[in-house]
Amino acid sequence: MSILVLTSDTLSSPAAAGQIEYSSPIYAATPIGTQRGIVPTQQYYRLESARLVASTASAVSMFGVGATLSASTVYEFEISGLLNKTDGTTAHTLGFSIGGTATLNNLRYNIIEVDNTTGSSISAGTGIISSSTASNTTFTTSTGANTTIFVPFLIKGTVSINAGGTFIPQYTCSSAPGGSGWTTAIGTYIRINPLSASGANTSVGTWS
Repeated sequence: MSILVLTSDTLSSPAAAGQIEYSSPIYAATPIGTQRGIVPTQQYYRLESARLVASTASAVSMFGVGATLSASTVYEFEISGLLNKTDGTTAHTLGFSIGGTATLNNLRYNIIEVDNTTGSSISAGTGIISSSTASNTTFTTSTGANTTIFVPFLIKGTVSINAGGTFIPQYTCSSAPGGSGWTTAIGTYIRINPLSASGANTSVGTWS
């Protein structure tokens, strides 16, 4: 087995085409001119089976796991998939939050979601929500009580970590829905990768 190990160092200045460099927390490559870019090194998690959670009004881990992130580091993340329920007794909304042991300097994400009853079709009521808090942020209208509801969603954002620890995407029902609860569908995924050290604007490339 061959292993290539790069030692972290300050990125060269100016960048030169063909370079591959490592300056913790990123790998960088320069494909043309001095146009250096980040080589994504993603932590990735995808559900191979649906994750059903019993009816509750407490925060629920979307995947049942969380990523461990490093201190003083900026990350970008993407979460995409489907939440659905098939029955219930109590109308409620859904909210998104970040749990875990990591502490945050700052956060920004957008959610695009649709509430519908068919599972795949795009319907009226598409919402775009922007948030800068890890606390619970409502992103659906009332889902009704004994109703089949599908919520396709896409969440994209960046987070600056203060103290390292776990980063756990969560959803919360405003009231326990009753019935069999909500399911995170097969194929729902999260990917997250480092961008830079925290404390300054992230700038990789020919920005001026």
